[in-house]
Amino acid sequence: MNTTALTKARPAPHAGTIREAGLRDLDALTAIENQCFSMDRISRSGLRRFLAHGSCTPAGGCTLQARARILVVENGTRICGYALLLMRRNSRIARIYSLAVAPEHRQIGMARTLLACTESVAMASGRNRIRLEVREDNTAALRLYTSVGYRPFDRIASYYEAAPPQVDRTAAIRMEKPL
Repeated sequence: MNTTALTKARPAPHAGTIREAGLRDLDALTAIENQCFSMDRISRSGLRRFLAHGSCTPAGGCTLQARARILVVENGTRICGYALLLMRRNSRIARIYSLAVAPEHRQIGMARTLLACTESVAMASGRNRIRLEVREDNTAALRLYTSVGYRPFDRIASYYEAAPPQVDRTAAIRMEKPL
């Protein structure tokens, strides 16, 4: 994969560089997942499985039919965030399964740049729409997604685990953007 082409997809200032993740990034991905999510985390073995489904070589070359793609954003040599994109065979819809940026690297455009690059990968893979789910109470993420063209189309009650002191499970807002 040509990471230069990815980073030219509407990058935000100071947003780092984007590249395809590999198995060498498993420790950093696990650390970010654990730092960013207190519940509903992707396990280390789950991340490993997603990396294996990506059909990417260590040099960064990926097939267009890869089912799971993980893009990472780096500041220097440190991974600061990632986006996990899923693409089903025989579907024109891609799904952002997870997007996380370490708290100390937020508010500088890394999530916005990850979104733009993820959309570029989805389009290059023949997808014409991209979807995601977001916690109903995650106002910062909802604001970001709306600002770049995602629109809500459904609400799923009790989608996420309840975070104490909540008793009820949190709903998800399903959003979609045409590519």
